Amino acid sequence: MVSSASAAALSAAIAQTAATAATAASVATAAANVRAIEVLIILYGVFISHFYDTIKASPSIILCSGSINPEAGCVTIPVVSDTCTSFTGGLSFLDEVVSNAQVPAGFVCTFFSAFGCSSSSPNDRIVLTGGTWDFFSVPGNNGNESFNDEASSFSCSPI
Repeated sequence: MVSSASAAALSAAIAQTAATAATAASVATAAANVRAIEVLIILYGVFISHFYDTIKASPSIILCSGSINPEAGCVTIPVVSDTCTSFTGGLSFLDEVVSNAQVPAGFVCTFFSAFGCSSSSPNDRIVLTGGTWDFFSVPGNNGNESFNDEASSFSCSPI
């Protein structure tokens, strides 16, 4: 027969073993949670890095109401292929004041004297390829011509 003291000691040993097992399970769960958080942080960093690289790699056009070098009154606008950008709303300050542009390499951009990239004659638009352009002298239908302070919209496409 087991004495009450032995039963109490056995009961205490079982309780201690159960507490140790519960503590070990809690530690294992906490370690797993920490590892899961570490993985999420790494994945978030990879996502942000990729997102930044995508933005950084997007082609942009620089338009200036003043000089392009040094820059004066310039704004950088992401190029969205085959989409018309009118100088309205937040870009209204550029309407009929663009004097210089830097078109990204590998693109051709058409500038229009009307909003909505509309044209009623060949003389109310210019077509520029990648490079830096002074709108006082750009290629036109009759040789070089001025398109300074005339642009109200533009559209770019990859070549």
